[in-house]
Parts: sequence; C-alpha cells; structure tokens
Amino acid sequence: MKSKFFIYFMCCLGLVSCNDYLDKQPDDMQTIEGVFEKRSSTEQYLANVLSYLPHQWDNLCMQTYSTYGWPFTPASDEAEWGAVRAYAVMQNGSHSAASPAINFWTPLYRGIRESNVFRQHVGECAELSEDEIALWTAEARYVNIMCHYWLAMLYGPIILVKDEVIDVNETIYRERDSWEDCVNWITESLREVAADLPAKQEEIYAGKPTKAAALAYRSRMLLYSASKLMNGNPYYASVTKEDGTPLFSVKADPEKWRIAADAAKEIIDMCESGTMPYGLYTSDSEEECKKGIAYKKVFTENWNMELLDAKDLGDDVYFLDLTPAPNGERFKGHATACVTQQQVDAYAMSNGRYPITGYQKDGSPIIDETSGYTEEGFSIFTVPTFNTTNSGYTGEAYNMYKDREPRFYASVAYNEGVWPNTSTDAPIYLNKYGTEGSSNSDYNRTGYLVTKFTHPSSSVTNPYALQWRRCWPNFRYAEILLNYVEAKIELGETADALVYWNMVRKRAGVPDIESVYPTVTTDKDLATFLIRRERQVEFAFENVRWFDCNRWMISTETNHGNAYGMNVNISSLNNMRAEYYKRTVFETRVFLEKQYLQPIPQSSMTKNLKLKQNPGW
Repeated sequence: MKSKFFIYFMCCLGLVSCNDYLDKQPDDMQTIEGVFEKRSSTEQYLANVLSYLPHQWDNLCMQTYSTYGWPFTPASDEAEWGAVRAYAVMQNGSHSAASPAINFWTPLYRGIRESNVFRQHVGECAELSEDEIALWTAEARYVNIMCHYWLAMLYGPIILVKDEVIDVNETIYRERDSWEDCVNWITESLREVAADLPAKQEEIYAGKPTKAAALAYRSRMLLYSASKLMNGNPYYASVTKEDGTPLFSVKADPEKWRIAADAAKEIIDMCESGTMPYGLYTSDSEEECKKGIAYKKVFTENWNMELLDAKDLGDDVYFLDLTPAPNGERFKGHATACVTQQQVDAYAMSNGRYPITGYQKDGSPIIDETSGYTEEGFSIFTVPTFNTTNSGYTGEAYNMYKDREPRFYASVAYNEGVWPNTSTDAPIYLNKYGTEGSSNSDYNRTGYLVTKFTHPSSSVTNPYALQWRRCWPNFRYAEILLNYVEAKIELGETADALVYWNMVRKRAGVPDIESVYPTVTTDKDLATFLIRRERQVEFAFENVRWFDCNRWMISTETNHGNAYGMNVNISSLNNMRAEYYKRTVFETRVFLEKQYLQPIPQSSMTKNLKLKQNPGW
C-alpha cells in the first residue's frame, strides 16, 4: 500500500518517470494497450492524469505547473512576491495574447485528453476489480471536469470537449461554447461525478478527488457565474458565435444567486448531518478562538476536517516556513512572500470593526474613528505567538498593529513584531538596514511578511528537517459558509445567513457581525462591503482574492494604481522609526477591464480560426 502512496504523490509532484507520459500522446505510443495490462502501469497512468490538476500551492512555494506557476495571490492587491515571475507582467499589464502571463489553455486541454484516454482503456486491466475500475474512472473523470472548470474560470466561455479524445497538437476547428452551456455542463458533471467519488479518501490517498471537492468547486463556479462579471456584463455583449448567439450572458439573472445559495447550503446540510465528514475546524476553548489559535491550526494541522480539497506538499513543505521567513543571518529565509499595506488595512480591530473603510485620491486611508485605530505613536502590547511554549510576545511596536483581530497576528509579520517560532522570541526588523535586511533580489519590498502557513514550532535553523507535515488548502469549508452568506445577501436575505457568518467570525476570535454592525441585515450595501472584507481577511493568500475581485469587477480599483507598504528603504537604522512608518508606494500597478479574463494564446487562435478572442486582447 505504501508503494501506491509513493507513486501517486511523486508522480503528481513530477518527481518520477510520469514525465515520460506527459511528453507523449497515448496513441503515439507503440502499444497503448500494453500500458493497461498491468495494475502498476495503469495506476501510474492515473497519477499522470491527476497531475494535470493545477498546482495551487505554487502560489506560495513557487514551483512550476506549466511554464509560469500559479500567480494569483501576488497578482492581487493582497501581496507582492520578491522573486519576479509571471505575476509581474500581470501587475504591469504588459502581457498579451502573443505573450501571455500564464498559458493554461493547452496544458488543461491536454489534461482533458489524458483523462479521456484513461477512461477508454482502464476497463481493459484484468488486474483491477470492478470497484477499482469504477473509482479510478470517476477520479479521471473528475480531472476532465476540473480542467474544463479552470479553463472557464480563466478564459470565460471555452470549447467543451467533454468525453472526446482530441489531439491537442492538432487544431480543434470549433467555436467556443456559450458561458451558460459551459457552466451548466461543468456544474452538472461535478454533481454527477460527486456521486461516484468517496466522501473521503483512505488516508494514504488523501488529496485524491472526493465528493466534497466536486461539490465545493460546483459551489464556487455557481457563485462566480451569478456575480457581476459573468451575469449580464455589457462589456462582453458584442462577443457572439457565428450565428449571432451571445457567448456571454447578456442579461443579468438574479435567480442565479438562488442557485448559488442552494449549492452551498447542500454542502452545509450534508456536513451538518454527518453525510460528509467535514466542517469548520475550531476549538472548544473560547480562549483559543480569541487568540487566533483555532484559526492558525487550520493551516498547521495536517488534513484537518475543514479541508474539502488539499494538496500534500511532501518534501516541499519546508517552503511554507522558508519562503516567507526573513532573510539575513538570523533566519536565512527568502523574505519573498510580502504583504501589501492594503491587505494589512483590511483586518478588523479586536472589537470587530474594520478601521479602514476606503482611500482618498492621494492614497491616504479613510479611518473609522469609532474603531479605536490610530497610525500615531508606539505602545507596549502583547500578541500571541501560537506555539505551546510561549503564550504571547510583549514588546513596543507601532500603534497601527495594536488591538487588531487575531487573524492579523496569525497571518502577518510586521516590523518590530516577532516571527512565529519558539526560538525567535525577539523583534524582527524588516527594512533595508535591519537585522532581517538583505541586498539580494529577494528582499522584503513592503515591510510585511506572510506567516499564515508557517508552523509556530518549525525550525528556522533547519527548515529541511520536515518536522511538521502540512498540506496546501485548495478549498476550505469556511468558503462554503461564506459563499452561502454572500448569495443570501444578494437575495436580500442576510438575516437567514448570520448563523453561518458568525461561525467563521467566532472561530476567528471576533464578535458576531450584527453586534458590531447592527444594520447589516437591513443595509445591503453595508452587508456587501462587510462580506467582501470578511472574505479578504479569512482567505488571505489562498488564491481566492484575485478571483473574487474579478467576479465583483473591482479589480480595476483594487489592482490598479499605487500599491503601498512601509518605507523599507530607510536611510539608516538610526532613523528607523522616523522614516520607516510611512505609507510608501512600492509599485504602480495596471489592471484594465480586459484583464478580467485571460487572453486565449495567439498560437491557439492562429490554429483555430473559429476561435474568438476575449475583448480587448
């Protein structure tokens, strides 16, 4: 049984000979039938199929899925990575159809093909039982559907290949299917395949497709389809098929929010009834919630009950500790995962109120005076360090970071704060001349670092020891709860969803939403602002924000213009406090309306003259 575990995960990580399969088309092999004669080679082929699921963990670890990795966190307003990759051209708007920032078009269609070939032949393996054939067929079908899913999420209307075996190296002479047809087929297929997948995989196969994952992505797509971007957006009205049929939804349909709400509630009901073994990972200790310890454990407790879909990081888990850690002699980290000032501003105060409600034209914050927030002066205060040997760190720091909600301290490291590790109970200095400064290319650009995925007991001196196995949270149950809340807000039924909203907030250690904002059930604009802020904070750095801002069509505001941090380029350490604590532009970003959808690569457009490009590209 252990050999299966090894083959599956090593293939999915691209560390063994599965790449031989990736570089070939099955019917190009001399004996395709021979692959399916043995259980071992059939299972290896399945691992190849599964490897086409996008590696969402590339977001932080920055390995490689296709040519460019998974860039959606640093491409959003929540972060900046010091190491320059695809997101750089997404930030400055210099990518094009001829030179796209990301190109998932061909790899995902190849994944569809591999899935279909596997399903055609898996029944020929005499060494498999009928139950195994059925399960492996369902797992491969899941890959097919999810490749369609990601294509649609990135490009909008796509070509629905479904179960056809196509040659991706040749031309698909076909038009794109309409958005409505794409959504209907993908979401219905996810529902169908969910019935054939286990509620939870055996421990050694954790991370393989499950019923929960299929239904979760169905929920997300229906919410995406109900949102402004894909529900009656006039920007896409002129894009039609050859016969004049609109490719995009030209008239907004508010009932799509009802469908999205029902999809999320279906999962909630299944989890609450015990039909699926998932739920919000929390603590019976009110104190652990108040300190943010329960929230932190979601990302440090391996394969916990909240993870509807996750990826075992294997030996690459050290990236979760090393990539965001400060550089310099004390930590020798990469300091690559930097948090923007905009994301810091998003976190609530400990009283539950959001201190920054917007920005003036000059970039200065609009402060809610009732929140208790200030950007002046320094105080001595205590914050949690999230490990079992040290209940908190007390030190003098900038008042901007005082009395913030627990998710802030669980997720972000700031100047003169402390790194979440048992052996580093001393202030860190995130500036050019500080002890954590560096002159190399991976220097800290914003004055903040991501600590959300860092284990509080990991070793900074030997991160390769792999003491603390963790997996990447592709999709959490908390998202299902907040999907339901958002859909109910749009339907004008906010009060019906408060119990689920407050479940997330209670676990995060902040007061119930209606106790902080009493008019939330009657003021739809306020409720919309609040649920969007809740999602920004709860799912920070998890590849959710970029897609959220796009579907809400606010990326032309959030991802466009000046991006801020602290002034890390101080003149000297002696003048640190006088110079450092100033909102400082580290980058000016470009996000135009056309960027809400990615360009179909020009190479594919040239091969298939029936393809119509997304507007603006």
